[in-house]
Amino acid sequence: MAIESKGTNAEPSFRERHSLTIRIWHWTTFVTIFGSLITVLLAKTLFNTRVNISLVQENLQKSSVTVSAAQARSVAHEFNDLVWNWHTYIGYVLTGLFVFRILIEFFQPKEQKLIRAIKKALKYLKMPGAEKKETKHYLLVKALYLFFYFSLLVQTSTGLFMVYSDDVDSLKNARSIASDFHSVFMWVIITYIVAHLGGVVLAEIGKKNKGIVSDMINGGE
Repeated sequence: MAIESKGTNAEPSFRERHSLTIRIWHWTTFVTIFGSLITVLLAKTLFNTRVNISLVQENLQKSSVTVSAAQARSVAHEFNDLVWNWHTYIGYVLTGLFVFRILIEFFQPKEQKLIRAIKKALKYLKMPGAEKKETKHYLLVKALYLFFYFSLLVQTSTGLFMVYSDDVDSLKNARSIASDFHSVFMWVIITYIVAHLGGVVLAEIGKKNKGIVSDMINGGE
């Protein structure tokens, strides 16, 4: 965070520099989450088992092969399982990216550390006579970042629990609870992404924070 003011009451500038590691993590995480959501969409729609039962029967009948609904369901379910398997693989990648984000925080340049930036902004809020509006907005954005990281923690940990408890009967009830949390936080992450993209668009068309997209591509000024 760069706090630069020309006078006592001047608003600070919050344009930030981003290390190459953070930029790679940011865009890789975006693509990974997008891919994960695509697999969910495909599994719930195009490759939905219930929807494809009749489709399997109809196509086999064209070849003079008649199968029961149960047999058709078995075939349709295989395709659905394949999509969910891809969802699991992408989940492993997302888990690795989340752990990597925690690790790289320790090696970030001091001025680019998230917690240090928050502390610096809080210190600025205590300065007498200083304009606080921009600082409060900055702190809100950083608080949402922390909530997003918490959401990733819940999403990846519940996903891993569901994978490794799948064949453990004693964990059936816990797996159901984990699945509920996984579903809820999927929508939380979707909401965050929509809000984040909306905020970026507003910032780019505004006057104060133009260039934040390019900052995340080329590292910032």
